[in-house]
Amino acid sequence: MENTRIIKRKLASLEGCQMDLKKELPMMFKAFKEAVEMYQQEIVKTPPEARARAFEASLLNSKMIQSIQANFPRNWKFGRYKRFILNVEGYTVLFKKLNGKNMPMNIKTLHSSAISNQLQTSLFDNLELSINPILFFGYKKDRFGGIFDPKLVYIDEEKVQWILDEKMVENTLDVVKIIPQSVSKARPTLKKGLGEIKRASNSDNE
Repeated sequence: MENTRIIKRKLASLEGCQMDLKKELPMMFKAFKEAVEMYQQEIVKTPPEARARAFEASLLNSKMIQSIQANFPRNWKFGRYKRFILNVEGYTVLFKKLNGKNMPMNIKTLHSSAISNQLQTSLFDNLELSINPILFFGYKKDRFGGIFDPKLVYIDEEKVQWILDEKMVENTLDVVKIIPQSVSKARPTLKKGLGEIKRASNSDNE
């Protein structure tokens, strides 16, 4: 029996990702903020006692999908298990809530384990393999329902290899250029009446 050869995807470096996705990264964080805003606007319409199990997680996931579809209309697909996938510039991006160790909160399966090890497993219901590195765009949620700490995470060998957060992203969207204005020198102003007294005093001395 032949040994099964384990084929890994292409490696992804932090510096390479910053360079390759220079235009896309600001759009991802923008899409995240828009998704959270839509989520917050809609969640209040359903009282807590009327929310089904996993309602909040499902709503946030749907708003994230909606926002990514709007910002990247030609780059998204649904893969196996209805997994939402964004393909940009040679990277495959998945969207997940993260735990305290910045790992995606998954039920561990053979498929999720293959993804966490960057194996060339198919993300679709076919045998087509991909060599693109997989990145996770993740976020955290506190016990009060606050959604925070969006970041891009690269995982291999089931460990976080590097993290790219919003502070590390050069914002290329809505850049406002501040043009310095020429400022005239301030001149002292005399109170009304003082100017006339000063002029009269000067004329007496001539």
